[in-house]
This record gives sequence, C-alpha cells and structure tokens, in this order.
Amino acid sequence: MPIDSRTRKSRESTSSRPRDRRRESVKGSKAAVPTTSLSLPQLIQENAVLQSRSQLLLMYSDFQTEMPNDGKTGIGTWLQSRLKEHGMPSLMRFGPRSRPQVFRRDEFSEWIKLALGPVSPTSDAVH
Repeated sequence: MPIDSRTRKSRESTSSRPRDRRRESVKGSKAAVPTTSLSLPQLIQENAVLQSRSQLLLMYSDFQTEMPNDGKTGIGTWLQSRLKEHGMPSLMRFGPRSRPQVFRRDEFSEWIKLALGPVSPTSDAVH
C-alpha cells in the first residue's frame, strides 16, 4: 500500500505544477490587455501607422474597407479619408488579427470625432 500513496502524491505534485504555470501566464496576459485597448484613440491622434500584425477594418451596411498595413499610411489620415468618402461606419474592428476588438458605432462615434480633430492636414499630403 505505501506504493499507492507515493504514486498518488507524485501525481498530485506534478499535476499542480502546470496549473500554477497556467495561472501565471494568464495573469501576465491580462496585464497586457489594458495597454492595447487604450491605444486606438492615441494612435489616431498621433497619426501613427498600423502595427504589423494588426488590422483596422470599417464595416458599413453593404461593404467594408480595410486599412492598408503598408507602414506608411497614418491611421488618422486613413480614417479621415474613409469618413469623408463613406461616412461613419456601423462597426469598427481593430487590433491583432487573431483577436481584434469590435466596436459598435455608439461606442466609438464620440471619441473618433475628438481623436480626428488634432490630425494635421499636412499629414494627408505626405501619405
């Protein structure tokens, strides 16, 4: 019988280790979430380029338009041109391609107007 209790203890100790590691990795990933969620309005104001594995997609009732990820086009400049051409979208999809955030119009319409205000018109000529 001592063999069974040793076997049980070794199983319990090895099975608890991976769980602890998983909890640590989950905690680490949760810490990274707030930094990405606050970035879109700031990226618009700074007229920054889209990060390499990210996407910005505007969804309208009968079509959608995706920002080119060319490393040259500023997010603010691109958004201004899309809004002038097509108006306010119904949904906006932004973030890593694997797990983007989807915003409804009522969630982004106010801050997108505020964020687009400071984008300089000279940025349009450059891009």
